[in-house]
Amino acid sequence: MKPVMVRELRPFSLAWLADELGCTVARAKTLVGDMMARGIVRYRTGKKADPEEADVENAAPSEVYQFRFVGLVMAEGAVIIVYPKYFHDRIPVIDELRLIMRVLKRDAGIAVLTSLEDADEGASDKLSVMLALLELYGEYGEYSNYVEDRELNGNGNIDWNRTIDGHLPVLSNGRPIYMVYETRKTYRDDSDFITRLHRAVLTECSRKFGEVGIDKLLSLDEVCLSDEDIEAFGDVEMLGWRLECERAAQFLDWKLLTLDLLERYLLLRESEVRSDEVQALGTTSFYHLWEEACKTALGDALGKRLGALGLTLEGKWAADSRKKLIEIIPRPLWERWRGDGFAEPEGTDTLIPDAIAIANGPDDERLFCICDAKYYVPSANGKMEHQPGLESVAKQFLYQSAYREFIEACGFDRVVNTFLVPGTVDRPELMARASFPGVIAEEDKPLDNFINMLMLPAGVVFEAYLRGEVLNTCRLLAVDGAC
Repeated sequence: MKPVMVRELRPFSLAWLADELGCTVARAKTLVGDMMARGIVRYRTGKKADPEEADVENAAPSEVYQFRFVGLVMAEGAVIIVYPKYFHDRIPVIDELRLIMRVLKRDAGIAVLTSLEDADEGASDKLSVMLALLELYGEYGEYSNYVEDRELNGNGNIDWNRTIDGHLPVLSNGRPIYMVYETRKTYRDDSDFITRLHRAVLTECSRKFGEVGIDKLLSLDEVCLSDEDIEAFGDVEMLGWRLECERAAQFLDWKLLTLDLLERYLLLRESEVRSDEVQALGTTSFYHLWEEACKTALGDALGKRLGALGLTLEGKWAADSRKKLIEIIPRPLWERWRGDGFAEPEGTDTLIPDAIAIANGPDDERLFCICDAKYYVPSANGKMEHQPGLESVAKQFLYQSAYREFIEACGFDRVVNTFLVPGTVDRPELMARASFPGVIAEEDKPLDNFINMLMLPAGVVFEAYLRGEVLNTCRLLAVDGAC
């Protein structure tokens, strides 16, 4: 069955989904109900006059839904691929989809590891566990145990104790010469129970991805290692006991992780109550991945110590050189009234920007870049719509005020204050800028009186995120005078 492609938050009707899946409206309604229970789908929100809703104008209000999710959904052979909302004017090509899936696979792998550490048996989706097993196999190969044995006149190290105890030497010039000797031999035990189970699980996972046609989308090679059925190995309780016994004898991290994943997969496999149960790989918080990607691409300096920023520190900043950049942001102080006076001030949570980058601009300008990653799709023409709101604008100016003393003391030539939104562009584009006259006082250089909103090439940023690469910050932000 051909996968159904739909954009995140695009409204759809039951009739549309049934037509795309080639099923009845009743079946589509059941599927949507299951996805709503998982938080993947929600009822439509937004303006009724939105042109995106033209395809559902004949649907009843209760039959109009949106995917609040990015990733893929599988149920009874049906595959739905939900791509990010910034692909507003076109469907992503296969390479763009593969990149998105690579980002989601990385996120899913982190989630699986976290849930394993927390011993939360219900936290991992089956698809995520299947992918983690295949990725681990791709990196380390089959789970295997090795057996040490002995052989006569082999190529291994001679076992002198067994040779002397079990064989007669020939004397030559008064010296014993052993014509027959025993040597040590280590070989992989291909009949090992856990090895066979691992092969069977990997083969089943690979086959399931291939059957629904998403193996290439997920950049997975076919794995065919076994023709054994998993049921033939025993029930889940017995398999859990075998895995626990094996875990007690293992010390390698990747083998321990493989055992944990095998147990999780078997439990999830056993708990499937219906053949059409919804399985998903993706996230309802793609905005978080965009934030993390921007932090990586910009080389976020918030976690760095002042002394490691390559700046000339003087006065109190030299004394605070071991403090991190995030730790010098002032905090609000609260003083509790005690009847006869106020208690000592207590600091509370403070402002935390998404990312701070320190860069060299044109003519060797030293730039202090305050960046806030926004997973928004602002209007490109006409009236400003879907841009960051009042609170975001106010906070962005407050970030600048919070670092004012540090910026001036360290001799920065310029502050670059930006919102960063994802797009399908080839290079960064300046979309708009925001100011707050009458509320935010006008500042002199190096501080900035505007917040630029830049659309970044999402593909470039996500590639950098996956590679752990810091891009040229000034080029990333240098758009029509923005940097």
